This record gives sequence, structure tokens and C-alpha cells, in this order.
Amino acid sequence: MLPINMLLSDECERSEFEKLYNEYKNEAYYIAYKILDDSALAEDAVADGFLSLAGNFKTVSSLDAHKKHGYIIVTIRNSARMIRRKNRHHLDDMEYNDEEYIPHEDINRYDRLWIKECASRLCKADAEILYLKYALELDHKAIARLLGISQTASRKRLQKARQRLAEKLKEGEDNG
Repeated sequence: MLPINMLLSDECERSEFEKLYNEYKNEAYYIAYKILDDSALAEDAVADGFLSLAGNFKTVSSLDAHKKHGYIIVTIRNSARMIRRKNRHHLDDMEYNDEEYIPHEDINRYDRLWIKECASRLCKADAEILYLKYALELDHKAIARLLGISQTASRKRLQKARQRLAEKLKEGEDNG
């Protein structure tokens, strides 16, 4: 816990972080274990993920509960994937099941459902970057740090994900 304590500025932040850790540690372990299929590596991924969360605790603590949950899950998932890459394993294609793909309130319910349906047919990486940008409203710097890529790569991935989503939406219009 010492490195995490060094990242948090005061006792109040430490106490809030401890509550966050206790609330999400079991789910975080489950997600990491599902990716890594190894309990020791899953524990490492959880530790790395929470260390990253401690470094971004001001951002994490300012999110509402639903967005905070998504941010934590994405952080843990990416920590596990980095460990898996280091161990030369292939990434799993896990289903991304989140209800908040479409953040704009001015879109009617039918259009929201249609966009969500099209987004669910995107690859995992596209759905994830759209979620980070539009549901969590993160900037490219935060997305890059979270995914372990450059800001330029973050912008390019988002651009391509939006293009692929637009193609899925157009395909649906043409077929419907």
C-alpha cells in the first residue's frame, strides 16, 4: 500500500480510496482472472490497476457512480491485458456489456436503441474507445494513459471507431 499512499495527498483521499478498493476489489479480481486464467497474475493486474487508479484518483473520484464503475473496469481490464501481452498470450475477446454507449440526451429512445445495437456489433476495441470518449467523457490524454497508447493513437482509434459505427448505422438504414 505504500506506493498508493504516496500518490494520495491526504488522509481523506486515502480513506476514500480504501472504500473504493474494498467496494471493487472482488469484481476487479474476477475480471482480471477471467482474462489471465491465473490467480497470481490476476492479483498483479488488480494491484497494477488500483495503482493506476490512485494516480488518477482526482478524476476517478469526480465521476458519478456509473461512470466510475466503467472507468475502474476498463482500467483493470487493461492492466490484465498488459500483463497478458508481457507473458505473450493472446487477448481474449470479452463481451463489453455496458448500457451507456450513447451519452446525448437529445437522441430519442428509438435512435438510442438503434445506435446501441449497431455499437454492439463493433469490435471490442472500437466499442471501448467510444465508451471512454462519449460515455465517460474522457479526453485523449486520459484515454491514452488508460489504454497505454499515445494521444495520437487514441485520436486515430476514435476516428476509425466512429467511421465503423457510421458504416453500421448506414448498413442498417439501407437494409431497413
